[in-house]
Amino acid sequence: MSNNNRTIYNLQRFQILQTKVNPQTSDYIPDAYAYAWYDEVYPIMHESDLSGDLSEFFKISKEQIDQITKYADSEWLDKRLYTFYEYEDYFSVRTANENNIERFTLIAVFKYVYLSGGFDDDFWKKLLEPMKHPAEAQSITSKFDKDSIYFI
Repeated sequence: MSNNNRTIYNLQRFQILQTKVNPQTSDYIPDAYAYAWYDEVYPIMHESDLSGDLSEFFKISKEQIDQITKYADSEWLDKRLYTFYEYEDYFSVRTANENNIERFTLIAVFKYVYLSGGFDDDFWKKLLEPMKHPAEAQSITSKFDKDSIYFI
């Protein structure tokens, strides 16, 4: 991992987010893609050479997203729906796990999938069933647009 590539990643991230917040160019960047860069989720549903070349710098890796989405998708296709806490149990987020999947990882991946139009209403209702998810998971189905981006 070179510092030059890390710098390129940070500059690209800033440029994508800056394009999203600019009213004249905001529509050029899909909300889900902007969210992925904002929360540093590898944009697997919007893959390009750029994200592939910089994949090692995303906080949530392509492998983590693959693992979560493949499991969720296969279960959903078989009509098995789970609550957020059940996904936490499956991925052992409350204990050390080999894939470093934490609560934040699940929230960020599910939000990215939601913003990308994945799954159906039944999936999201079950995932966020009352009393079966932490308060912070409620943000999964909230909108993300240029007004959601803050630069510090």
